[in-house]
Amino acid sequence: MAEAVERRAHADADGEVIRRVGGSSMSAGLVLENAVDMAGSLATLVGSGDVVATACPSGPTAVTLTTALSWLGAIELPIPITLESRVAVRLMTAAGCVLVVASTDRLSAELHSIDLAGAVGIPVVTVDGRWDGLAALSDRTGPRPSRRRTSRNDPAAIMVTSGTSGRPKGALLCNGVGLGQSARVRRAMQYDSRDVLLNVFPWQHVNARHAAFLPAVESGARLVVDDFSARRFWHTAREENVTAFNFMGAVCAILLRGNESDDDRAHSISRAYGGPAPEWMCREVSRRFGVQLRQAYASTELGDVATTGRLVKPGAAGQIVADYRVRVTADDGSILEDGLTGSLEVLPRRSDSTFTEYVGEPETTRQAWRDGWFVTGDRGRLVDGWLHYEGRSADTIRRRGLTVDAEHVERVASVHPDVAHAAAVGVPSELTEDEVLLAVVPHVGRIIHPADLFRHCARELPRHAVPRYITIETDLPTSTGTKLDRRALRDRGLPTAAWDAEAPHHD
Repeated sequence: MAEAVERRAHADADGEVIRRVGGSSMSAGLVLENAVDMAGSLATLVGSGDVVATACPSGPTAVTLTTALSWLGAIELPIPITLESRVAVRLMTAAGCVLVVASTDRLSAELHSIDLAGAVGIPVVTVDGRWDGLAALSDRTGPRPSRRRTSRNDPAAIMVTSGTSGRPKGALLCNGVGLGQSARVRRAMQYDSRDVLLNVFPWQHVNARHAAFLPAVESGARLVVDDFSARRFWHTAREENVTAFNFMGAVCAILLRGNESDDDRAHSISRAYGGPAPEWMCREVSRRFGVQLRQAYASTELGDVATTGRLVKPGAAGQIVADYRVRVTADDGSILEDGLTGSLEVLPRRSDSTFTEYVGEPETTRQAWRDGWFVTGDRGRLVDGWLHYEGRSADTIRRRGLTVDAEHVERVASVHPDVAHAAAVGVPSELTEDEVLLAVVPHVGRIIHPADLFRHCARELPRHAVPRYITIETDLPTSTGTKLDRRALRDRGLPTAAWDAEAPHHD
């Protein structure tokens, strides 16, 4: 990251590289200048190879902090805002985190996480001013250090991911993973200095870092970041002369929900990067907004495995890129021929194009691989070199770009005094991917009120994992007499009598 920013600053010091809607903007030269100053302050606390947890919204400050850590050769652990505090502390402890650097707005929203970090002996400093007695990073001064020379195989970041299961893990990524993804995105999207990119994803996600900021830096483009709002999306696009944006299916589905207008094509956007997007969505976004959806298939652990360039096949997730091989396997592990749907497995061709490990979880890391192939947990098919994504396996749920831990949802639901048994599965969402369906069996003589159970889950679960649908069952299907058969529940689909948290009237 630091080397890429340095190159951009030397090539175009005064050109704007990042802007936060409603906030500040920075040129590449200013990002570099501030990052080296910040690296001097950080160097009084951390060194090369140290792990530093960060909590900062997407924008110039976050970019400066990440560049400063990269300048020192430190390893960043970005903490997502949706992450439960106990999980954040578990990951920081497993990674050997030596420092937390947070913005004041994240501190205000997540004081409990900071308290827990302090409780396990990890110091906390603010990145943008003083806050409630905490030291500010700017209070510490040190000489401006030289950039630490690192290779593509050196560790850069620990990105929080659900991986092939819903439980959050820390995937250790080397420099090459981010740089490789950036190069593949640039090639597919054909970015250059005339482009303005819009990204609405958090800085704690590789989408914002490796598929937006780095491609902008390395192509000479400008990046505009914002929280997603359907109401102001197109206004921002017009005001900033945006030419491309990153999406996931839910973003496009929400934009399509708006009333059609004569202004639907009154913008400069020609293409968008992301996925998943079924064929109907690709055609409708093109018809209505004049935007070509260039799909990709990617994961935190690997980056882009398949991308779409000028040649677009609506509904397909892209063509397999040169850095990887992909195979489709049956339940028994045998390799399936073209056109048949099965489990997707990926073979990296380079050591710097894959994650190193799930930090502190050697057994989980081992289970993620089969004979050198990464087991994605996704289903799909290959047709003439094009990958078609068919969703997650029966035991996994994918909602709003995040994987839901079904077993965790079930454990939380089972704590409710009226619930004897629980099962969580994904059912198709109108926003693409899944909604969470919770099927529960009451204790004998008890009555489960769905609204009460929903409130219980909302208190205990991260927002993306809270079930939208709840059904009351007399029993749950099993596959071997005792093992819960989630596939049977998923294949059944959404019962018409299911309680819907988004319905206007419910008990």
